[in-house]
Formats: sequence, C-alpha cells, structure tokens
Amino acid sequence: MARAGLGNRWKCVLANDFDSIKVKCYAENWGIDDLIPGDIRSVTPNIVPDNLDLAWASTPCQNFSSAGMGEGLLGASSSVFTAWWEIIQKKYISGTHPKIIVLENVKGLLKSRNGQDFKTVAESFGFGGYNFGVVVVDAIHFLPQSRPRIFLVAVRDDIEIPAHLLSPDPAEIWHPDDLISALDNLPKALRQRHVWWRLPPPPLVALTLSDVLERDASVWHTPEQTQKLMAAMSLINIGKIRKVSSPDSLVVGTLFRRMRPHEGQMRSFTEVRLDGVAGCLRASDGGSSRQMLIFIEGETIKTRHMTARESARLMGLPDDYSLPAAKTHAAKVIGDGVAVPVVQFLADSLLSPLALAGKYSSLKLS
Repeated sequence: MARAGLGNRWKCVLANDFDSIKVKCYAENWGIDDLIPGDIRSVTPNIVPDNLDLAWASTPCQNFSSAGMGEGLLGASSSVFTAWWEIIQKKYISGTHPKIIVLENVKGLLKSRNGQDFKTVAESFGFGGYNFGVVVVDAIHFLPQSRPRIFLVAVRDDIEIPAHLLSPDPAEIWHPDDLISALDNLPKALRQRHVWWRLPPPPLVALTLSDVLERDASVWHTPEQTQKLMAAMSLINIGKIRKVSSPDSLVVGTLFRRMRPHEGQMRSFTEVRLDGVAGCLRASDGGSSRQMLIFIEGETIKTRHMTARESARLMGLPDDYSLPAAKTHAAKVIGDGVAVPVVQFLADSLLSPLALAGKYSSLKLS
C-alpha cells in the first residue's frame, strides 16, 4: 500500500515481506521483479541498491498496539526493525545509505516500554547519519476511517533540507501533545537532530462510511446473531442507537467486540460508532475482532460483517486492486497496511521535495 501511495513518480527496486499471504497479494498486484520474500534478516546489504532515494519500513505493530502484549522492540514481530536498521547502517559505513528513510507504525510506539522504544528508534536515526522529524497523520483526514499513525521521516545529514519543508514550531494537527512529550523526553543531543516538518492542511473529506459500502452485499447476520450483539451492548451504546433511530432515514455505523472489565471480570461487550466513520481496521490476527456494520432504520436493525472490498476502500485502494479470496487473508493484508492517500499526501508534500533537494551540504540544526 505504501507503493500504491507513492505512485508512478517513484520506482520500486526492492520489496520484502515475510508473510506468504502478503507476498502473494503483492505479486498479484505488482509482479515479482523487485520482490524478495522471506525474513528481512536474510536480506544482505549487497542485495540492496546503493544511494536509494527512499527506504520505507512499515514494521509489524502488534508489539506496540493496544491489542498486543506490550513487548515493544523486544517482541518477536517488532524486533525486525533492528534487522532493517542494520542494513541501513552497513550502507552508512560504506557511504551509500538511503537519502530518505521512513518508519511507519502505530502511536503506541511513542509510549512503548515507558518511551524506551521510541528513544531507541530516534537514537538509531539521529546518531546513525540522519536528521529526523516525526508526524502523526490520521487517515480520517482523507478517508472515513479513524487510523492515526506515526511517521518518522529522516534525511541524510549531508543533505540541505529546503527551508519551506521546515517549521519553527510544532503544528497541533500533525504534532499532538503525546508526540511532543515523547520528543521532550529525548536526550538533548538527540533533540538537536530533530526537525519539525511543515505539512500543508489536510484536504476536506467528502466520503462517509455509507459511500464505501457494496450495495449488493447480502451476507447478513441472522436475527438471532444480531440480537446477541445487541444484548451485549451497554446502556450507553443502546442510547446511541435510539438517538439516531428514525423511520425516515437509514443510519449506518460500525460495531466492535471489546473485552472490558465488568464486576471484577473481563467481559465481551459490543460497542457502536455512528458518526459516519469506521474505526481503525485491524488484521484478523491482531488481537481484535473484525469490524462489523449496523444498519438502523426506525425499529429495524440489521448487522453484518464488513466485506473485504469495503475494507479496501476504507484504506483508499482502488476496486481493481487484487485481494486474497479468503476473508481472513484479505483482512490481514488490509488491516496491516497503510492508508494509500496518507502515503500520497506525505509523498507530495514532503518525500518528493526532499528527494529532489539540491546538492548535498552540511546542515546544522540549533
């Protein structure tokens, strides 16, 4: 999905993933010429071309996310960052490291292991030949899905950053308080390597949840299944449904199953969202149930699971993008991805201008 967002202005020369489902999906959409399947630890620096304009990593988020176990970089999945970074550093030693690097992940990275993981990543960039900035971009600015993600964008320290890409101060929309706090907790020497990226205002989103639905989707839950979901709702969530219920209009929302504390024990509750925006899509193996849809028209309530194509549209993928046939496999590919318009926004407003920056020079940051 990062490749889809970067578009035709960028040429991909190497792609890697360990997961066989994602590898097959990538091959079906992009071919295999640049694809190296398997563990990133098996990718040696000599395979990676020298002086790349961009190296992008969307590393596994399970160990940082609220649905994970909180192991951070110590977790088996997220530790692949270390292997990826070792390739970058070996290129740095030979003076052939990428011009720009991007690391994308969930916001949980900011607080993982009391901020130690964010510090480790920042130290890797800042003391490894790069100046870096961090932004939080929520897909909700581009699509009807709430999906905040952090993007660490770093530039070789021998490249002069164009002044129009730098801001003297943080912008609230791209630099929320928890990000600023995480940066404030970094050592002073590392903060001197940090810059505030200047991004334009986000576009106005015209799409709503209803706009991405497949009108002919007919895999409805049985009345008994719907009633079971309703019975697991709190009074607050039942009240949300009653508030929007009208025989003159159809309201579409999303449903989630969540484990919440109740009377000293953990219990499964159904929660509803009715603001025309989907919650964050997650992989089928990410520790959280698949997102469902609820259709409310007066006293009539129907529910069903979201289709793979609807989920893909919520990530900004075109309808001709090939998806796995199995629903759980499609959910994994989509839920682990990055929203395509977000990547396009970053490419247009930051990455492409950086890649086209003028001659190399020493950049000193105060």
